[in-house]
Amino acid sequence: MAKDRSLTLRIAFMLVVFVIFGIAIVSCRTLGEPRLVKNIGSMSQSSMQQFLDGDFRIVRDMKALPEPVVDAFTEKGGSRLTIANPGERFEATDVRIWPWDESVPRRRLLFAGISGDKSFVFYDRGGIGLSHILALFQLGAASTTPAMWRTYCVAAVPAASLEELRAHISQGKCSRPSGS
Repeated sequence: MAKDRSLTLRIAFMLVVFVIFGIAIVSCRTLGEPRLVKNIGSMSQSSMQQFLDGDFRIVRDMKALPEPVVDAFTEKGGSRLTIANPGERFEATDVRIWPWDESVPRRRLLFAGISGDKSFVFYDRGGIGLSHILALFQLGAASTTPAMWRTYCVAAVPAASLEELRAHISQGKCSRPSGS
């Protein structure tokens, strides 16, 4: 009888482990690709400087940005953001380390800004190398897709403020068009 009870407890334990493992796998479903608006071409250094002139309200939470900008960083066919806020977990490399969680974004917001019909998002993108990307959004009517330009910023240390970002642009460190 003690043998039967031991076997029953082992089976029950294994079932609990499988159920927990199954729930973990289902809750960590792969994060889809973002709806990023097509990059409409390159932007000159002087145009980028002009775009970032003026007073921007700096935000460090993606949900605080205008809806068309948030939509650009939301997964296609889904509702999850494909970018983490500062301090949140994100995948900085191309190698997933335990736990293999495909739901972790490969992008992380550094900071963003809003000024009238203009917005920008400065973020890290993980992969073979960590990239710093600046996305500029010209917003139109609420129902239209925003115009967007993306560029790599190739500084050893990413800008930590709008002033530093403006300096990087004036020094030519943000000049190569980015695909994502």
